[in-house]
Amino acid sequence: MILFDKAEYDHFFNPLCCKNRRIYYECILQLIEKSKTIPLLYETDAKDCIILYLRNCTYAVEDEDGSDNGDENISSKKSDAENASAILRYFRSCGWISEREIGRNGDNIASVMPYCRKMIGSIQRIFDRDTSGALTNHIFAIYDTLKSALDTEHGRTIRPYSNILIPLTDNVSDLKNELLILKDSIRTIMRIVIKMTEVNTFGQFLIKDEMMNLFFNDYFFIKKDGLIPGYIAEIEKMLRQVMNTDVYDNMIHEYETLNQVDEYKAREIIYGQFTEIQGFINYDYVKEMDYIDKKINNYYNLYSTRILMALSNNTNMQTYLNDLLMILKEMDAEEREITLAEISKSFQLSSYKHIGKKSIERRKKRRPNIKSGAIVISALSDDEKAKLTQELLHEYPDRYSVGQVASYFDALLSDKVSVTTSDQNIKNRDEAMMIAASIIYSGSDEFPYEVEFLGGMVETEVASISNIRIKRKR
Repeated sequence: MILFDKAEYDHFFNPLCCKNRRIYYECILQLIEKSKTIPLLYETDAKDCIILYLRNCTYAVEDEDGSDNGDENISSKKSDAENASAILRYFRSCGWISEREIGRNGDNIASVMPYCRKMIGSIQRIFDRDTSGALTNHIFAIYDTLKSALDTEHGRTIRPYSNILIPLTDNVSDLKNELLILKDSIRTIMRIVIKMTEVNTFGQFLIKDEMMNLFFNDYFFIKKDGLIPGYIAEIEKMLRQVMNTDVYDNMIHEYETLNQVDEYKAREIIYGQFTEIQGFINYDYVKEMDYIDKKINNYYNLYSTRILMALSNNTNMQTYLNDLLMILKEMDAEEREITLAEISKSFQLSSYKHIGKKSIERRKKRRPNIKSGAIVISALSDDEKAKLTQELLHEYPDRYSVGQVASYFDALLSDKVSVTTSDQNIKNRDEAMMIAASIIYSGSDEFPYEVEFLGGMVETEVASISNIRIKRKR
């Protein structure tokens, strides 16, 4: 293992085990984020980045002069520029930053080493619980991996054990860990709630709901949407399908080659791993989710109980009410009436009547002086009505029917595949109406053309028209 065999990694974890570990950790995060935005990180840019961080740092720099770092120590007595140079030298000595190498611009390169990136990224994923998409990301990754296994042309199928089964196993393991973390988080929340004694503390906790947002944001997303259960069902189906394909046999052969075992041993191990994944998806996942549901309900019950106890100054009102009822039961009728009358003086009750819909219904406004345009029935005979109808149909035919618009574009396109409004010289209202009618009829099966919006507007002599392409349907 190179961590123990190579001398340059002897101090690899030292920056995380000293007095200024917070500062070193955030400085390397700053350099990693900076290197994502530029092709190559130079020492000048790295130093400027660290100086800017030190000027805004909320942590006090502690002196480490007693350590063995030599001139790589940072100190509260040094300037920000001196501390930035010392941090870069320290990172280089611990294997976090690349060795001195002059780049194209004449400055030393200060790239963050790959092993350092992986270590810091792992620390973030493990200890930073603000990653709200961890559960869904693992589920999506499992789904995508299995889907690629069923695609014979996918590149993963060339080495199915290394590129399919290992990532699949890792994601399933990470999903298990996320569910375990959720279960532990519920216990943490319950311990916090039990320790609360003041009503104000409960109110602030309820308003912010910090713990629930921190630990269960992704979990509530899974529960409130039907998307994830659909993915889980597809994963179950694809796991069964993969075991009946050539990809499964190729996994066994690849495992034989990599681990130098016989086919029987390889088949037993691959089958065991698939069985474990299937068991988790089919049973353990559902069981863990139900358990978390139950615990979250218990959390809310505990929370409401603690609020009631805080409001009653930690007094169990139910016990007092039971005692009172038992005393009233043993009294005679006259004494009971006197006692109840005295108790009733401690409460003030008021009755209210519900407001009906009619009480708040708005009256409809009438339109004044609106003349009716209807034809008086007695003014026209049946023959006159038929004659007027025929005259209207003859004089005003449907100029923009499906057939009329289709004939227009048959003549316009002729032997072309498509036309765009930006290429057409639209001069009159009739042509503009034909364009508008094509948009309306584009979704109709009777209309042989379809419309594609290209974005923007085209100014014509008649009006402003959307820039579209009109083409024949296939």
